[in-house]
Amino acid sequence: MKKVTVLCGSFLFICLFVLYMTSWKNRRIMGSEMFSDAEIRFLLESKSPLEDGIQAELLINGVGAAYEEKEARYYIPKNMEDGQWKGSIQAAVEGLPASVAWAEDDAFGNMRQAVAEGHVFRCVIYNETGYKWTNVLFTGLPVMSIDGDMGEPGSRVSVFDPVKSFRKDYQVEESSAYYNIRGNASRRFEKIGYRLELFYDDGSAGRDLSLLGMRSDNDWQLKAMYSDRSKLRDKLSIDLWNQIAAGTGTRADDGCRMEYLELIVNGEYRGLYGLVEPTDYKSLELDRSRDLIYKVVMDERPNDSLFDMSEQTQSFSCAGVNIRQSDKTFYPGIWEPFRMLWNNGYETESEEELKLLYNCIDRQNFIEYGLYQNVIAGVDNRFKNIIYSTIVYENGTYTIRRIPWDQNYSWGDDFEQGEDKDDKNIRYNPDILTKWMNEDVFWNMRAYDMELADDIKDTWKNWRSSFLTEEVWKDYTRELMAYLVDSGAFSRDTVRWPDSGNVPATEEIEIFIDTRFSWLDEYVSQIEAGRGRF
Repeated sequence: MKKVTVLCGSFLFICLFVLYMTSWKNRRIMGSEMFSDAEIRFLLESKSPLEDGIQAELLINGVGAAYEEKEARYYIPKNMEDGQWKGSIQAAVEGLPASVAWAEDDAFGNMRQAVAEGHVFRCVIYNETGYKWTNVLFTGLPVMSIDGDMGEPGSRVSVFDPVKSFRKDYQVEESSAYYNIRGNASRRFEKIGYRLELFYDDGSAGRDLSLLGMRSDNDWQLKAMYSDRSKLRDKLSIDLWNQIAAGTGTRADDGCRMEYLELIVNGEYRGLYGLVEPTDYKSLELDRSRDLIYKVVMDERPNDSLFDMSEQTQSFSCAGVNIRQSDKTFYPGIWEPFRMLWNNGYETESEEELKLLYNCIDRQNFIEYGLYQNVIAGVDNRFKNIIYSTIVYENGTYTIRRIPWDQNYSWGDDFEQGEDKDDKNIRYNPDILTKWMNEDVFWNMRAYDMELADDIKDTWKNWRSSFLTEEVWKDYTRELMAYLVDSGAFSRDTVRWPDSGNVPATEEIEIFIDTRFSWLDEYVSQIEAGRGRF
């Protein structure tokens, strides 16, 4: 009997200890304790509020947390798929270590709801003599803050990521940086995109950091996604192309990567952005000294006289086409590969010219690009917004591959017509769901390549039997939208940019997928040799 009593007592002690430890653990948020109102009053009764002008701040893993001035609150990311609190929160007063105490809040008991609704928590920063209350908003997305004058050296960038970090922990990065406006279209909108370059603290260039689980690099882009009501189109397009490229078994055809974050610039909340790796010599594993990247940025078409002029003036631009320099020195013939592509691809007039084209391009890649552009109905990716990845061999021959970029006019969105169109110049167009996107080179290949129709069908059949199914892409669309909505970021972006017309729903894109995929099944099945139904 005594033995049973001892065992029961031991078991009760263990249960009480576990309960105590669980309760204690639940009262600690990112390593700092939560206090009741009475406990906080007791804690602060011998202290005075810090005077205005005295700097008191929160830090995450030792780096100053992202602070938004208008609403006077910190943005702290929380991985909503992880039940544990990761990362360590600290505080400083005038640069000296201080302490943090969280005010007790029932919302800590349902963080999913609190994050989705943008609930604001309270904590107090204190030292031996003073204290300051501050607000904290937890978000389900990574956060980036940039501080410094745009277009000037010496800015600072901080990235807080417990969500996508490849290290599976709370990754915090801080760096010297330079940032500027990215893209011509961005200049029309109040919500602009940015290009971001990372530097070492001594000012030297080329500081590579892996951000949001993507590759290690010093050159990044921030897409504003202002004209896309769903904020999904670029992401869907990028991920689809990368899935296609992953199955080719060839090099130099990979696209970029993109992940979502919330951005704060100089204390101003800028909203939901896509952080994008550039598609460049590094990502394509090209030889910087020998290989070439041609980038079509505008719908201004070259011709022989313009090619001659660019050669004569040693220009890296010709009409709407640029050569990515990457410290290249101009040399005679640098435009030759693209000129060959242009004269024998865009202006093909015979089987002989087509043979010349096929001597310099990856034919299968061009088939895949043509089908891809039709899957997404990329109306702005027929001539412009194409990267031509060019491997130049030691014997002077070369292979050119196509890679898409900037695919926001896609998945049903089209150019808006009429004099009353708004600045975004974009609308959802149901007519585009059953319309083939003709493109010059693919059209000309079709005219003179009698085997192309069968190869198109084979490629399409392979896609449709593997990764390109309606359910896969509708599920992924819903998953992405849930991620943005549940993080709270979608609603905050909508409030910040009401003219963007954000719609937190996927019906448009799902209708597009159902209609477009099945229509392409029928269309591709009827393609014949020659121009046929193209």
